[in-house]
Amino acid sequence: MNYFELFGLPIGFQVDTQKLRNSFLEIQKASHPDRFAQNTAEEQELALERTALANKGFTLLNNKELVLAYVLDILNYTTPDEKFALSPAFLMEMMELNEAWMDADEEEAKQTIITQVNNLKDEIIQPIKGFLDNTAIDTLSKEAMLQIKEYYYKKKYLDRILAEFHH
Repeated sequence: MNYFELFGLPIGFQVDTQKLRNSFLEIQKASHPDRFAQNTAEEQELALERTALANKGFTLLNNKELVLAYVLDILNYTTPDEKFALSPAFLMEMMELNEAWMDADEEEAKQTIITQVNNLKDEIIQPIKGFLDNTAIDTLSKEAMLQIKEYYYKKKYLDRILAEFHH
């Protein structure tokens, strides 16, 4: 069972946070340890596991960044430790940005490079923004999902670069 099923939500990049919250509260209430105080140890353990699962799912589904990766994972578009091959043009652009960063001596030059990376993030989402805003994920084609997957890996790469720049 995935977190969308746990909370009775459709799988998608957009999560109805009000329905999520309501389902979460229902699960928490139904699985509260006080309700199982007189039950067997096994039943108490199951209630605790369900509560922990609900907590983890609630946290994940409330984070748009995590939802994208999670949807791609549960729909088998990504695998753990996947080595996704980004285009040579993109990788060349990243290499140039890294070199420019290493050569940047002044804060103004560094800020310009950070702005370039952020602009790239804005550019790469444009072709798939409509797909991500679509609430009916089952209407998306395999090609659309593969575009979203490519966006995910590019964004992940850009986020990593920004994190390194800020250290």
